[in-house]
Amino acid sequence: MKYFKNIYRFTLLLLALNITVLASLQGQGNNSILFKAMEDEMNRSKNELTLPNSPSPFFVAYTVGDISYTSVISSKGTTIYTKVSPKERLHSVNLYVGDSKFSSDYAYSGNGILTTSMTVTENNYDQLRRSFWQTSDIAYKMAVEVFNSKQNAIKSANLTEQEKNLPDMLPLAKPVVNVAQYAQNLATNKYEELANKLSAELAKYNSIFDSRVEIDAIVSNYHYISTEGTKTVEPAGYVAVTFKGKVRNAKGQVLRDEEVLYSKTFETLPAEKDLTLAAAKFAAKLTALINSTEMEEYYLGPVLFIEDAAAQILAENLISPAGVFAYRRPIQVMATAGRPENVSARRDIKALEERINKKVIDSRISVKNMTDSKTFGNTPLIGYYSIDAQGVIPQKETSLIENGILRNLLSTRVPTKTSSASTGSLRFGTRPRAIPLEVAPGNLIISVKEGTTTEELKKNLIKAAIEEGLDYAYIVKKIANQTDQYIYKVFVKDGSETLVTGAEVTPVPLTKLKRVLGLNQNQKIYNYLYQGTVPVSVIYPDGILIEDIEINRKPVNVQKDSPLIVKK
Repeated sequence: MKYFKNIYRFTLLLLALNITVLASLQGQGNNSILFKAMEDEMNRSKNELTLPNSPSPFFVAYTVGDISYTSVISSKGTTIYTKVSPKERLHSVNLYVGDSKFSSDYAYSGNGILTTSMTVTENNYDQLRRSFWQTSDIAYKMAVEVFNSKQNAIKSANLTEQEKNLPDMLPLAKPVVNVAQYAQNLATNKYEELANKLSAELAKYNSIFDSRVEIDAIVSNYHYISTEGTKTVEPAGYVAVTFKGKVRNAKGQVLRDEEVLYSKTFETLPAEKDLTLAAAKFAAKLTALINSTEMEEYYLGPVLFIEDAAAQILAENLISPAGVFAYRRPIQVMATAGRPENVSARRDIKALEERINKKVIDSRISVKNMTDSKTFGNTPLIGYYSIDAQGVIPQKETSLIENGILRNLLSTRVPTKTSSASTGSLRFGTRPRAIPLEVAPGNLIISVKEGTTTEELKKNLIKAAIEEGLDYAYIVKKIANQTDQYIYKVFVKDGSETLVTGAEVTPVPLTKLKRVLGLNQNQKIYNYLYQGTVPVSVIYPDGILIEDIEINRKPVNVQKDSPLIVKK
């Protein structure tokens, strides 16, 4: 009898101990159980995964993304659509075999060895472990296949000996531990109220039809843990307010436009009165398209890019793999355990890295990257972040271009021919059902010395057009699709401007920016999503005068009225 009493007491003691441990984990925060499951499975993968005559894992990292988002659409002051997503949870694994000198990394993109996988949203330790276990085992098998394939492929790869001998991973300077959570205000009642007020403003313009205001908000909390000791939670998110509308001109052509305003959070959106003013300004610009004229002939000559157009040209040339990013050419591999990343598009990139310490842009332009700035003047920025997707604390300030000379590049832990240290620039993006990773800046500051004003740039535009024997030139304010762009024909005789449609501006390469005719001293802010996922802010000169720009005639299609519509 005494024996059974002792067993009973021991069982109660174990039960109490389990309850105490569970309560302790829960008391540490919602992510404690999640991190415990990640850490235990990571250690198992590192120490126990093995195949005969195959290399063992030398690096394992898990990323778990908790994603929530909401969307509201309003038209004429009334909510017509609302969606609030349940929390989504995805995970990915970076598992490399070999060593830091030669590993199973072949794409050098920072993405996991496999595509992301959905996992349980509840913090259930056993279910999380099982989910990570399944992914890790497949990832290891694929890593071994990729490693063997890479050993053969690199021999015949179109790489220099220097590239072939580069190590695959740079060491981490210091592991980071920071598990603070981040919350986004996703209360739909506030979003609906604001959207209704703004769409009511658009409804005041009778010539605009199919007008609407969309407000989208998303937040992703990325839990990251690695065998190097890093354990972090990094947020990525934004709120986007989008104005949309259409007008019809005298020819029956439907012209449309949309404008997006980005903010890091709902609370940092512009004040309601400023958003209402932005809606009215958008409506006025759209209405002006009704009386626009169609472009008549091909144009080659000087063009003044201002406002969004200036930002777009600079961002597209600088913020890209062919821009201020360190670049490592990938290696094509084969595997059967999983589908390798498609690297074909990245193999033929003409990297700016080849021009290090040489002139790449006009000598009056300097560029730097700032990762911790939350405002510019009094305006909030969206590009700041605290840690990158490889556990690296980003450099607060990196000088990239000095007086037109390329000095440094944004880099990751993958070494390149000119990069031997990471700037912490592999960033988390945010998108439903995905864990997007991209090399990207935080806040890109483009400054100008010896700049001028918009008025002076217009005078210089007219002067340049006269020198080429032209009767007119162009000012471009927005480059977009066929109808939602703003291009103005400027007559040299009196400087008058006419809005035109049916025009297509040919892409402006970086080589066109090496020597420009003029730059605006004034700076503006351009917030956007790089690759549609990574919040980036660009502070740019509000005006670039460039010579020899082509604008082609591209007539707008005429949308016929439905036979069910009776004209009065």
